[in-house]
Amino acid sequence: MRIKSKLLAIYIPILLIGMTLIGYWAYLTAYESVREREYKLLTQTLSLTFVELVEERHKLLVDSGLENVPMFREAYQKEVFDELDALHLSTDKHFTVSEKSTGQLIYTSQQNWSPLDISEANRQTINNKKVAFGETTMGSEEILFACSEFSPWNWKLTVSQTTDALQTSLSNIALLTIIITLFAVALVSVLMGSVTQHLVITPINKIKSATSRIAKNHQGISIDVKGTDELSELARDVETMSADIQEYVSRAQAANKAKTDFLAVMSHEIRTPLNGIQGLATLLLDTELNEKQKKYATDLKASASILANVINDVLDLSKIESGMSEIDLIEFNLDSMLSDLVTLLGTNASANNTRLEYKSRNLDSVMVTSDLTKLRQIIINLISNAIKFTQQGTVSISAKLKQVAQEEAQDNKLVISVKDTGIGIEPDRLESIFEKFTQSDSSISRRYGGTGLGLAIARELAQLLGGDIKVSSKVGEGSCFTVTANVRARSVDLVGTNVDKEACAATPAVNHNLNVLLAEDNAINAVVAQALLEQLGCNVIHVDNGLKASTRVLEGDIDVVFMDIHMPVMDGVEATKRIRKLDSGAASTPIIGLTAEAFKERHDTFIEAGMNNVVTKPVTIEALKESLVKLERENTLTSSM
Repeated sequence: MRIKSKLLAIYIPILLIGMTLIGYWAYLTAYESVREREYKLLTQTLSLTFVELVEERHKLLVDSGLENVPMFREAYQKEVFDELDALHLSTDKHFTVSEKSTGQLIYTSQQNWSPLDISEANRQTINNKKVAFGETTMGSEEILFACSEFSPWNWKLTVSQTTDALQTSLSNIALLTIIITLFAVALVSVLMGSVTQHLVITPINKIKSATSRIAKNHQGISIDVKGTDELSELARDVETMSADIQEYVSRAQAANKAKTDFLAVMSHEIRTPLNGIQGLATLLLDTELNEKQKKYATDLKASASILANVINDVLDLSKIESGMSEIDLIEFNLDSMLSDLVTLLGTNASANNTRLEYKSRNLDSVMVTSDLTKLRQIIINLISNAIKFTQQGTVSISAKLKQVAQEEAQDNKLVISVKDTGIGIEPDRLESIFEKFTQSDSSISRRYGGTGLGLAIARELAQLLGGDIKVSSKVGEGSCFTVTANVRARSVDLVGTNVDKEACAATPAVNHNLNVLLAEDNAINAVVAQALLEQLGCNVIHVDNGLKASTRVLEGDIDVVFMDIHMPVMDGVEATKRIRKLDSGAASTPIIGLTAEAFKERHDTFIEAGMNNVVTKPVTIEALKESLVKLERENTLTSSM
C-alpha cells in the first residue's frame, strides 16, 4: 500500500470518529434544546393561556356575585371547555381538567385518557404558579405534559402533546448532522490529502525515485526538494550520500576488478606449472617404477591435487562473493545421484576404515529440478569432511523431501543429512566453522589438511539454492550436518525407462586416429597434453604459438585444435578469430581452449571468440576425453582419417 493510501486510511477513520463524536454531541445538545423548547411552549400554553382562561371565567363569575350558584358556575366552566376545544383544534395540544383531590376526569380533549404519573416530573414556579412538567406515557404513547392547579374550583389543569413533533425535529436534526459530518469529513480529507501530497508525498516520491536511481546506477543525483523541514534535510542528506556512494562504488568496483584480475593472473600462473606437475606425475606413474619411485610419484600427484583443490576453493569463494556464481537448473534423479556419490566416495571411506551408509525417504521414482553441480559439490564436501574426521566409524547419509512429490512438478524442500561418529566439534566452535579460512581447531589443518573454505563455500552454495546448512555436534560422539535447498519435484514411472541416460550410460569412446593440433608454448605442459592425447589414440601435431596454429589449420587435415590462451607472437583468442575468418572449410575446424583461468566469464569470452569448448588446467585425460566426446555428440567432429 502506498504512503498516501496509508495516510488516508489513517486520516479518514480518525476524522470519522472525531466528526461523529462532535456530531453526536451536537445531536444531544440539539435534543436537549428541542426538549426545553417544547417544555417551554407547553408551560407557556398552560400558564398564559389555559390558567388565564380559567382565572378569567372565575373572575367574571366572582364579579357577578354568582360564584356560589351551581347553575352559573357550570355555565362558566362549560365556556372554559368550549374555549379549550377551540384551542385544541388550533394548537394540536390536548387539554385536560380533573379533580385535584380525587383525580376524577372533568374534561379532556383526548379520546383515550388515563391518569398521568407525574412523580418524576420537573417542578418550577412560573408567573407565581407552581408548574410540573416532563415526559411520560399514556397508554402506548409517549407524551410531553405540563400541569398546574386551580384551587378555587379544585381543578388540576394539564396540557399535553405527543412526542411525534419532537421526534420529527430530532430526526431532521440527526439527518442534518450526518450530512454535515460526511461533508466535513470529505472536505477535510480532500484538504488533508492535498496538503499531504504537497508537503509529504511529493518530496518522498522524489527521494524514493532518487534512492532507486542510486541503488540501480550507484551515481550521484540531485533532488528538487527545497525547504527547511525534515524532508528537505533528508533530501539533501540523500544527495550527499549519493555522491559518497558513487565514490565508494567506484572504489569497490576498481578493487573488485583488481582482485579479479589478480586472481585470474595468479590462477593462471599457478595452474600452468601445476598442470605440468600433475601431468608429469600421471605420466610417470604409467611407466615402470620400483616401489620407492612409485610412492614418490604418487605423493607428488597427491600433493599437486591438494594444491589444485586449494586453488579451486579460493576461486569458488571469489566467484560467490562477486555474484558471478549462476544457478543452472536441470532435472535429474536425486536418488541415483546420491547413490553414485556414495559409491564414488566409498573408496575414500574404506581407506579410512569408515563405513558409508545411505538411505532415502519418498525419493523413489522422483525427479528433482535444481542446480545439480552445486548440490553435488555441497554433498561431496560434507561427506568428504565426515570421512576425514571419522576413523573406524560410520558416516550415514539420509535424504528426503518435506512433501511427497506429485505427478505435476511442484515447489518442495529438500533435506539431506550427513551424520558421522567422528571426533565432533566443540560447542563454542559450531558457528565459526562456517567462517572462511576457519576450522574447528587450529591443529586440524596440520593433522587432516584443508583450507577451512569447504564449509564456507558449501553454506554459500546452499543459500544460493534457497536453503542453508545447520550443524549439531558433541565432542567425541560425532556431528550431523543438515543441508536444505528449495527444489521442484515430480513423481515419474521409472519402470523400464532410463531417466538419467547421461549418468547411467557409459562414456562413449573417442574416435581413434584423430589429427589433433596442440598449440601450447609451455614445453612441459605440451609434453603432458601430447602424452595424454596420444593415450586417447590421437595423432598430435605441436606448435608453440597462435600464428603457427592458424597457418597449420589453413594447410588442412586437422580434425580438432587444442588452443592454449596465453602464447607469444599471437595468443589463442586472436588465433581462433583468425581461423574463423578463413575462406576455406578449415574455418569450421573445432577449437577447444586450454587455459589456467577458471572464471566463467573468461570462458564465455573465449567461446564468443569462436572456441567450441574450454578445458581448465590442470589438464586431465578425463577432461580431454570429455571435451572430444562432447564434440562428437554435437556432430562437429569428424575424423579426416
